[in-house]
Amino acid sequence: MNNNKVLTHKGYSIRKSFLSEKNLKMIMDSCNVEPKTDDRFKIKGEIGFKIYKESPERYYLPREWAITKFGEPEVNLLSEGSDLSDDHSLFKGTPYDYQKDIINTYLQSKKNGLICVPCGKGKTFMALNIASQIKKKFLIVVDKEFLMNQWKNEISSVMPNLKVGILQADVRQVGSETIPANEPSLSELKKIAKENKIKVSGSKEEIINRLKEANVSYLNPPVTIEYDCTICMIQTLCIQTFPENFFKDYGFTIFDECHHLGAQHFCKALFKIQTNKLLGLSATPVRADGLTKVFEMFLGKPLFWEKVREPDPTVIVKGINITCQDPDYLKIPYDYKRDVIIPRLITYIVECKERNQEIARWICSLAEDVNRKILVLSARIAHLNEIEKLLPKTISTSYYIGGMKEEVRESGAIEAKVLLASYSMASEAMNIKSLNSVILASPRTNVEQSTGRILRTRISERVIQPMIIDIIDPHDPLMNQWRSRKNYYKKCEYSIEIVQQGNNDGIKETSKKSEIEVSEGGCLFTDD
Repeated sequence: MNNNKVLTHKGYSIRKSFLSEKNLKMIMDSCNVEPKTDDRFKIKGEIGFKIYKESPERYYLPREWAITKFGEPEVNLLSEGSDLSDDHSLFKGTPYDYQKDIINTYLQSKKNGLICVPCGKGKTFMALNIASQIKKKFLIVVDKEFLMNQWKNEISSVMPNLKVGILQADVRQVGSETIPANEPSLSELKKIAKENKIKVSGSKEEIINRLKEANVSYLNPPVTIEYDCTICMIQTLCIQTFPENFFKDYGFTIFDECHHLGAQHFCKALFKIQTNKLLGLSATPVRADGLTKVFEMFLGKPLFWEKVREPDPTVIVKGINITCQDPDYLKIPYDYKRDVIIPRLITYIVECKERNQEIARWICSLAEDVNRKILVLSARIAHLNEIEKLLPKTISTSYYIGGMKEEVRESGAIEAKVLLASYSMASEAMNIKSLNSVILASPRTNVEQSTGRILRTRISERVIQPMIIDIIDPHDPLMNQWRSRKNYYKKCEYSIEIVQQGNNDGIKETSKKSEIEVSEGGCLFTDD
């Protein structure tokens, strides 16, 4: 490999002797990264990591960043990928006009990049439509097993002829796979015996012995499966090693929830997969730790970014002022530097019985309406347990938390009146269109993703106005969080009503332009 700049399966390869001292400094400055942290707890150099690799003669750099800095490679060694047949690339679905615009933006761009739109806009649907038009075998990278299954379900709906494999733990359904000859089932063996006029009674072993004595072939022949698409668990990609041409059959990769790729561990996946075309999907691409640039350097910048959600004045927000005077609830824990210990403060708050009773009262009130389907969110599973104990048995409940069997979690989500969920599970890919009410049971600053879970039904198809019950705690640090949430609600033009604990109705607030920074065309949609 004598060229100075080569695109390889390891990334953008550049010869060290080709670089000036200025170039080398730029690489070291840009490709050694560290997350933003509280300076009080930071030890310099302890949390940084590099996002490049090197050999004695070359550096292997994040692809899109390197192309921007050093120009197009002289040679591209990446495989174009195997073609999808017309039958296997058949797409059964019609994008909305706004989805067509987003799809075309990606397809018409010569660059890789991200599609960033709010939840409910159809990122999965659009990505599969793009794959159907690229017509190359493709990979999908996910970070949770239930996301893998959601992709499988969507593929079976819109690309039903696609043969889908998985890459997870010891399962490697990549490219083509030959399943060796194997023994048929007992019923199949009996059928073979009957066709050859051999006695069919007895055990499986007895029938096999008779077939062998009669020189009758009974093994199922080996089968070769060609996978059109493989869904990869990011954890498997990060911890396992793969041969150089392991993904050579694939020409396109979709990274779902690509904002996770900024983390030190997960960014390892970006070194493992280098297909000709790359696409990142995220509703919230901006990372609070400042590591957004990591995945952008590999995948590219947003090609389409809907930073504003359409205003929706039909959404009702009831901010519930908690007036509990319990000393244990009101106390604020400090560390030795007089900084608030937020995790401990949250513990005091979610353990307050009076506050939990108010949450339960609101659940009961909402549940009286047959059209209401209620999502209750908390950062603590134990808190959800306590809330459930306060509800009457007549209200059906279910959980949507990590560690549950998927079939149990999903069936409960369909059947229950009240869904008790963790913020972490609700933050990504919760797709339950029947939800129309949410109670924010524990404090949180950013709720764009969480509240978006009740807005998946189009306005024209709604049977009831969406409602957000926002519990307001009087502690100074948490009042700051409430002000942040309220500012977001106002930007979205939601109807806001402040209600005192124990009441159902309160005082409506009006949005004053002087109070908020109005975003033209809608509300800001930022990282959760």
